[in-house]
Amino acid sequence: MSDKKYGSIYVQRRHDSEHEKDKNTKQKLYCLRHGQTALDDLHRSDGWIDLPLSDEGRKNVVVALAEHLKEIPITTIYSSSLKRTEETAHIVDSGMPSKPKVKTLDNLKTWNLGSLAGDPKKPNKVVVVDLIKHPTRKAPDGESYEEFTERFDACIKKLEKESKHSGPFLVVLSGSNCRRISELLFNDRSKLDIDEAGLFCMHPGKDGEWVADLIEGGRSPEDIEANPEAS
Repeated sequence: MSDKKYGSIYVQRRHDSEHEKDKNTKQKLYCLRHGQTALDDLHRSDGWIDLPLSDEGRKNVVVALAEHLKEIPITTIYSSSLKRTEETAHIVDSGMPSKPKVKTLDNLKTWNLGSLAGDPKKPNKVVVVDLIKHPTRKAPDGESYEEFTERFDACIKKLEKESKHSGPFLVVLSGSNCRRISELLFNDRSKLDIDEAGLFCMHPGKDGEWVADLIEGGRSPEDIEANPEAS
């Protein structure tokens, strides 16, 4: 296995302690980034290139399941139709005592970067930053940042609302989805820029506004600088 570190006991205990009183509350979205693919291992963008998980990716999803997810009474697991997110969802489902439903929502798909997908992430970073600064500008053969955020934001808002009566949910996401949630909640895309198979929990704060707690997979500023995500 790689040098990925799981089981951040301090962070997990802090999350458990802060939410002990409401640990059975339904209104939570646990957000899991999919496991690695062959392109992730090469630091290349997946985009809508539809690859399954690598063996390493499958192992890391199993670790995330065993260390953080299996004791949570998840009712439904949501993912996009991309192979890497669907496979992650089904691996988690196979080990969940709560026997959740698994549902596909295509609006959970990662940002479609078109012909930028498959390229090395670091050289493309400046291109993607420019697309975010000009949100109506389309990626080559792909979609604009505005198109991506409109469909994805609406989907997440719907799940937030539905979780009040039917949660807690697990949502399997790609990196661009995680960074978008980070942007929405913290106005900072790096706060939830997590590793593959990383995990955070969204829930309403004391003022009713949604917040997120990082559980596993946070990246250091040095790692983000050395290995930037393209989207």
